[in-house]
Amino acid sequence: MPMALTGKLTKKLVENLGPGRHGDGNGLYLVVDPSGARRWIVRVVIKGQRNKNGAPLRTDFGLGSADLVTLHQARDRALEYRRMAR
Repeated sequence: MPMALTGKLTKKLVENLGPGRHGDGNGLYLVVDPSGARRWIVRVVIKGQRNKNGAPLRTDFGLGSADLVTLHQARDRALEYRRMAR
Protein backbone atom coordinates (compact mmCIF):
# COMPACT_ATOMS: atom_id res chain seq x y z
CA MET A 1 0.00 0.00 0.00
CA PRO A 2 1.43 3.42 -0.91
CA MET A 3 2.55 5.74 1.87
CA ALA A 4 -0.10 8.22 2.97
CA LEU A 5 0.32 11.85 2.01
CA THR A 6 0.82 14.18 4.95
CA GLY A 7 -0.36 17.77 5.12
CA LYS A 8 -3.33 19.55 3.64
CA LEU A 9 -5.11 18.09 0.65
CA THR A 10 -6.31 20.15 -2.29
CA LYS A 11 -9.28 19.67 -4.60
CA LYS A 12 -6.92 18.54 -7.36
CA LEU A 13 -5.19 16.00 -5.09
CA VAL A 14 -8.56 14.64 -3.95
CA GLU A 15 -9.47 13.99 -7.58
CA ASN A 16 -6.12 12.43 -8.57
CA LEU A 17 -4.63 10.51 -5.63
CA GLY A 18 -4.10 6.78 -6.00
CA PRO A 19 -5.13 3.98 -3.64
CA GLY A 20 -4.41 4.40 0.05
CA ARG A 21 -5.30 6.49 3.08
CA HIS A 22 -4.33 10.13 2.57
CA GLY A 23 -4.28 12.48 5.55
CA ASP A 24 -5.49 16.06 5.52
CA GLY A 25 -4.64 16.67 9.18
CA ASN A 26 -6.67 16.69 12.40
CA GLY A 27 -7.81 13.10 11.88
CA LEU A 28 -9.41 13.64 8.45
CA TYR A 29 -8.50 11.11 5.75
CA LEU A 30 -9.40 10.47 2.14
CA VAL A 31 -9.51 6.72 1.55
CA VAL A 32 -9.06 5.66 -2.06
CA ASP A 33 -9.84 2.03 -2.92
CA PRO A 34 -8.01 0.14 -5.68
CA SER A 35 -11.28 0.39 -7.66
CA GLY A 36 -10.98 4.20 -7.53
CA ALA A 37 -13.84 4.70 -5.08
CA ARG A 38 -13.11 7.62 -2.73
CA ARG A 39 -14.55 8.29 0.72
CA TRP A 40 -13.90 10.53 3.69
CA ILE A 41 -13.30 9.28 7.23
CA VAL A 42 -12.39 11.01 10.47
CA ARG A 43 -10.46 9.23 13.23
CA VAL A 44 -11.26 10.46 16.73
CA VAL A 45 -10.58 9.47 20.31
CA ILE A 46 -13.83 9.37 22.24
CA LYS A 47 -13.36 10.87 25.68
CA GLY A 48 -12.96 8.29 28.38
CA GLN A 49 -12.96 5.18 26.17
CA ARG A 50 -9.97 2.84 26.41
CA ASN A 51 -8.93 -0.26 24.47
CA LYS A 52 -8.02 -3.57 26.17
CA ASN A 53 -4.45 -2.32 26.75
CA GLY A 54 -5.63 0.86 28.46
CA ALA A 55 -4.71 3.19 25.59
CA PRO A 56 -7.22 5.73 24.25
CA LEU A 57 -9.69 4.07 21.89
CA ARG A 58 -9.56 5.49 18.37
CA THR A 59 -12.69 5.22 16.25
CA ASP A 60 -13.20 5.91 12.54
CA PHE A 61 -16.40 7.57 11.33
CA GLY A 62 -17.43 7.70 7.69
CA LEU A 63 -18.26 11.17 6.37
CA GLY A 64 -19.44 10.17 2.91
CA SER A 65 -18.27 9.63 -0.62
CA ALA A 66 -15.80 12.14 -2.06
CA ASP A 67 -18.15 12.28 -5.08
CA LEU A 68 -20.87 13.77 -2.85
CA VAL A 69 -18.93 15.47 -0.03
CA THR A 70 -16.46 18.22 -0.95
CA LEU A 71 -13.13 18.71 0.82
CA HIS A 72 -14.52 21.79 2.59
CA GLN A 73 -17.63 19.87 3.73
CA ALA A 74 -15.49 16.96 4.93
CA ARG A 75 -13.34 19.33 7.01
CA ASP A 76 -16.49 20.88 8.56
CA ARG A 77 -18.00 17.47 9.33
CA ALA A 78 -14.72 16.22 10.80
CA LEU A 79 -14.62 19.23 13.13
CA GLU A 80 -18.15 18.46 14.32
CA TYR A 81 -17.26 14.81 15.01
CA ARG A 82 -14.16 15.86 16.96
CA ARG A 83 -16.28 18.26 19.04
CA MET A 84 -18.83 15.52 19.78
CA ALA A 85 -16.09 13.08 20.74
CA ARG A 86 -14.78 15.46 23.40
